[in-house]
Amino acid sequence: MLMKEILNVFQFDWAMSPAMDENKPDKLRDKAILISGKETALALAYTIQCLNDKLDLHAKVILCSNEKGFENKIIPEALEREDLVYSDIDYIENIKRKPDIVIHTGLCGAKIKPSFETIENEVKAVTTVTALAEKHKAEKVILLSDSRVYGKGENKFRAFAETEMGKEDSFSVKIMRSIESIFAEKTKNLNSAALRTGVILGAGSGIYNGVEDIFMAVAESSEVELYSTDNKISFVYMKDVFGALYYLYDKNLNGIYNVSGIDSTVSTGTFAAMLHDIFGGNAKIKMTTDGSFEGNELNCGKIRFKDYSPTIDLKTALELSVMSYRKENVDDFRFAHEHMGRLNAIQNVLMAYLLEVDKICKKHNITWYLGGGTLLGAARHQGFIPWDDDVDIMMLREDYDKFLEVAPDELPEGMILQDPKKDKTYNYAYAKLRLTDTMFATDFSKNHKGMNNGFAFDIFAHDKTANSKLGQKIHSKLTLFWLACVFNKWNHRKAENGNRFQSVITNFLKNVFPLRFSMRMLLFTLEMFKHKKRAKYLYDGMGKSVHKGGFDKTFLDNEIRLDFNGYKMPVPAKYKEYLTNHYGDYMELAPLSTRIMGHEITLSDLNKYADFQISNKEIRDKGF
Repeated sequence: MLMKEILNVFQFDWAMSPAMDENKPDKLRDKAILISGKETALALAYTIQCLNDKLDLHAKVILCSNEKGFENKIIPEALEREDLVYSDIDYIENIKRKPDIVIHTGLCGAKIKPSFETIENEVKAVTTVTALAEKHKAEKVILLSDSRVYGKGENKFRAFAETEMGKEDSFSVKIMRSIESIFAEKTKNLNSAALRTGVILGAGSGIYNGVEDIFMAVAESSEVELYSTDNKISFVYMKDVFGALYYLYDKNLNGIYNVSGIDSTVSTGTFAAMLHDIFGGNAKIKMTTDGSFEGNELNCGKIRFKDYSPTIDLKTALELSVMSYRKENVDDFRFAHEHMGRLNAIQNVLMAYLLEVDKICKKHNITWYLGGGTLLGAARHQGFIPWDDDVDIMMLREDYDKFLEVAPDELPEGMILQDPKKDKTYNYAYAKLRLTDTMFATDFSKNHKGMNNGFAFDIFAHDKTANSKLGQKIHSKLTLFWLACVFNKWNHRKAENGNRFQSVITNFLKNVFPLRFSMRMLLFTLEMFKHKKRAKYLYDGMGKSVHKGGFDKTFLDNEIRLDFNGYKMPVPAKYKEYLTNHYGDYMELAPLSTRIMGHEITLSDLNKYADFQISNKEIRDKGF
């Protein structure tokens, strides 16, 4: 049984999301991974199983625990799969498969009961697991710990770096430091590392974090108390814990590292305020000075210096955590804090764009189709992907060129066409329509003040490519090279494509060539097979799928119309084949935490369109 059928949608989110990253954990392929501990270990085991389903890794998980009855916490269907075996810590040596990687989570993300039995069990666990790693000469051994190990700082504003320690003032601090000391001693002859996490959040993970009752209360709109801390606390979502663990393995890093999420270090007072910002009056949180809250502020500069970047911010983590306690249909889930509540207006404007383009293309007999995520939305949602903030359309080259020729005279007042061949301030490979009296700039585009940065709509051409696989590969490589020259020179960045030699060559040449020369070469490369008479393939030279090479030209031969937000919009008759080629199983919804706006917008002003609504008569007759 697939894990997406076993886990609930929130568990599946953090377990599957590493497979959605650009740097997928392919090095886990065919590895045997011993994971020991409690709920955190179980969450990691589910993650490996999900990655097996998505990436066909054939990794084997050996899960063990020192907690009595822990096997009963494992979802039976997950335990029945061939990629997971469970053993009590006392019998782990009987496991036949040699572990390639050993991860001991110990008390990370666990509620710690002060007792001699806890000391005895945890010392035995870390000793047993490290002895097994030594016996089998595991290629990597990692300890997962958390910020409680630091204790209490003299200065309440301290963010603990890896080499710093506060007071050893509680049982939790003492036992976690003991585990780390034993681990360091037992693995001194092994390839080992330790990762200290912030307070772990993971909807449905069962990991102890001290705030699950807060999430449940907000979901139910009931009153709840939260301890008011003097110091800040670092939080991290489960996805980024796995991401950091894999990064230590992938980059073969040793030593101790801290990890927390993006913008995820706050006081509990700010924590409560953020929940109120998202859920309004449903967040009935009273701050109190009675009690305590375990956790510290982490300085995570060391792992970020090594180029690891977390992906989930605290607002996203909080919204996912609360929503996991609500009994609602999450198929159309989108984050309330995206675009400061303007996403509906944005999608209304985008719909008006589509109607305007349709009107122009009908008048001039131009064939066009919904493309990219917009086509995906039509097939899967009969409209916009609920969390999408842009629109893509596509045309064959001859229709694209004709549209660029006629559109400037047909567009309504306040809308312009940006064509990279004619606009020297505009250096994207594809064309855009813009609303001139708005602002919708990304972190990159805001730096190009001479270019119009109004609210935009993307227009892509699919060009002919070679009929041979070798020819298609060369065409794609040339396109990617000129794209890198243009983009990196325009944005004053170094080209980094994973190949050091290619990156050096690209950086040298992009500095030698003038920007507009590189743009002309890019546009020439896109059209280099334009006059090929018997071309069988097209390629996505302007889009994100350029590396895929060619796809069957017949995918875009004929048009049908699908429902899209209540209108009939043109799509390729073979849209299913097209989407499968570009996305694989296109009907599978993206993990919840990846359902964020498509662009990192830093400057946004919709002006008079902030509350835009479509009037059919006005759009049909007058456009905008």
